[in-house]
Amino acid sequence: MFRVSIFVSMFIICLRDAVVCPPVTEIPKTSSSSETPDEAGGKDEKLGLEYERYLKEVVGILETDETFRKKLEESNISDIKSGEIAKHLDFVGHGIRSQLDEIKRKEIDRLRQAMRLKGFLQNGLRSSYPGIVLQELDKEKILGHLDHSNPNTFEVSDLAKLIIQATQDLEDVDKKRKEEFKKYEMEKEMLRREQLKGLDDTHRKEEEKRHEEMQKKHDNHPKLHHPGNEEQLKEVWEESDGLNKKDFEPKTFFHLHDTNGDGFLDLNEVEALFQQELDKVYDPDAPEDDMVERYEEMNRMREHFVKEVDKNNDQLISLEEFLDSTKSDGYRKEEGWEPIDEETVFSEEELAQFQENYEQLRFDQKQKPREEHQEVGGDGHEPSQRVAVEEHRQTHDNVVPVGGHPVQQPGEHPVVQQEPVQQAHPEGLQDPRAVNFVPQHGQGPPVGHDQQQQPVVAFQQQQQPVDVPQPPQGHAEA
Repeated sequence: MFRVSIFVSMFIICLRDAVVCPPVTEIPKTSSSSETPDEAGGKDEKLGLEYERYLKEVVGILETDETFRKKLEESNISDIKSGEIAKHLDFVGHGIRSQLDEIKRKEIDRLRQAMRLKGFLQNGLRSSYPGIVLQELDKEKILGHLDHSNPNTFEVSDLAKLIIQATQDLEDVDKKRKEEFKKYEMEKEMLRREQLKGLDDTHRKEEEKRHEEMQKKHDNHPKLHHPGNEEQLKEVWEESDGLNKKDFEPKTFFHLHDTNGDGFLDLNEVEALFQQELDKVYDPDAPEDDMVERYEEMNRMREHFVKEVDKNNDQLISLEEFLDSTKSDGYRKEEGWEPIDEETVFSEEELAQFQENYEQLRFDQKQKPREEHQEVGGDGHEPSQRVAVEEHRQTHDNVVPVGGHPVQQPGEHPVVQQEPVQQAHPEGLQDPRAVNFVPQHGQGPPVGHDQQQQPVVAFQQQQQPVDVPQPPQGHAEA
């Protein structure tokens, strides 16, 4: 796949009318009227660059200029990678320069909007989370692929900056991929060990036994050939191409696998040579085989082969380079090849450090919702609301019970109620002063219930005149 190639690869591929082959495993994409022909055809592979569209548009325009194409073909690889080739931009036609000017103006406008949006988002985060630490925008890095001091025209300096920046960034893609794979392997092992810790002795032994059996099953595969050696290529010739192994001929093999006919094996075509070897170790339908490891293994094979064969470091294998490799001493040696899962990807110290960082990340993720809950309050109130509620409770403690109406505290009844209270209490009735809860309207006893009649009957039997006060709101009248 076209992930680790440097900028020169893209220039050479484009300017020689090469068509980049689709990835080995391609995700189908629905064509639409807004897509470019390459996108609709599924042939436009992502490079992982933030300014990728700008890069491809510049290359697409330059490939239409015959003068620049000729200068490029006459240049050596070091001149292209260093950006020296950019000085030949002065010889391209006026129409090409005008198109490049327009492309640059659009890119400048896109970058301005992107930086403005990023700044707006950062300001919003700082307002919402005053203690948050955010990395400041690196304008030089964001604008490093063009000359932003001149926003109107595309000059030699723009092309030089684009080549140098893309060369570095595309080389960094491979480094990042290796780092991500290492993290993936450490996380997988860490989670496996954590799972074992959570099991009792019986289940732990069963799980360890199952893991060992799956590992043995995975390791039980045919021996792998060294990428690019004679036996490996002959096996492809026989099993993939369907030809007799005895008739193997390197030049014919090269042309068979130069699928786009441009006279070079690009990175996609190189990777296609190793699919048969990968099938020996990694089966998508086998639970013991990890497809992430297969992907990384393919990259390792491709990198190794290109390093041995690509003498001018242009990330393309010419016919001459390929034939030279078949004449080397290593070509006929069968050294074999160890898959990545049989090598030590990380040390125990690295795993321990990764686990520490991982645990801290999980702790931070758990703390964040808890802090947000505390900020709002477990009762659903904002901080200012909680203060008001607390003050209200302190002022009206036991006066506004949940589900009832305001009542006066024991001993604070009006004088008009004092005598009935004192006379009703000796009769064995409940002292109303001990009641600090009055049901809501409609929740009390029905009219005429003994609970309401008993105080009145008791006083009437004593034949004492009683001034019955008006009941508080919410009570039924006796």
